[in-house]
Amino acid sequence: MLLTLPEFDYFSCDTVEEACSLLAAHKGESRVLAGGTDLLIKMKHKKIAPRYLINIKRVPDLNYIRHDEREGLRIGALTTIHAIVNSPLIKKKFPVLNCAASVLGTRQVRNLATLGGNLCNSSPAAECAPALLTLEANVKIEGPGGKRSLPVEEFFLGPDRNALADDEILTEIQVPDTPMHTGGVYIKHSTRRIDVSIVGVAVVVTCDDQVCRDIKIALGSVGPKPFRVRKAENVLKGQKLSEEMLKKAAQIASEESFPIDDIRGYADYRKKMVETLVKEGIEKAIGETRL
Repeated sequence: MLLTLPEFDYFSCDTVEEACSLLAAHKGESRVLAGGTDLLIKMKHKKIAPRYLINIKRVPDLNYIRHDEREGLRIGALTTIHAIVNSPLIKKKFPVLNCAASVLGTRQVRNLATLGGNLCNSSPAAECAPALLTLEANVKIEGPGGKRSLPVEEFFLGPDRNALADDEILTEIQVPDTPMHTGGVYIKHSTRRIDVSIVGVAVVVTCDDQVCRDIKIALGSVGPKPFRVRKAENVLKGQKLSEEMLKKAAQIASEESFPIDDIRGYADYRKKMVETLVKEGIEKAIGETRL
């Protein structure tokens, strides 16, 4: 069966201000179009039917990857997932984000999909969200009321829901530098590599002489939004790492998750996979700190 798009009016913008003005003029009836890999599918399946699409792909100042010692990493919202995968800087200094981006969809999807779009779609299974949670990233938001910055943890409100007002646009993702002896990894469990994740686990750990100086663990696909498992993190912080400690943290992370049964997997199965993948993720991240 051929799926078709519902009727809509289309605008193409050259500036963030123009896009926000159009969003304000058509509040509640418009959607921002960037890569379109999530939006157009939702429209074809009649999950949403906006009357107006506002294309921001021509906005010139939203596609970049920048880094300096003072501000850390800055990624424009229109930066493609492909560009993140192929950035030597991100691969070297922020491997958890590189790892997450590399398992997002197909090569064709990664060529079109943007980091801003992946976050604004606000799926509990968004690959890049857990990675950015472990990096304690912020998002920069612009609208008619001005600019504001928000921790990425506060950006997600639930399935398909985020902190953007109807007339606001996410313009930048801001990631602070990580300390020395830090490693990171993202593990995706899915039926096929290109499929939506059944469980996603991101781990960033700072480890020196087998002592965990700091650790951040975030989960995807096992709750209404991506989230940190702080009880599991606290088990390991400041501790000499051992097999027993890793098992305990992984078990607690599983207990902190609250998945549902759906077409991709049962809740009990997901909880078991959280325990398995968190332990594996911590071990791999510790290995990265030695490189």
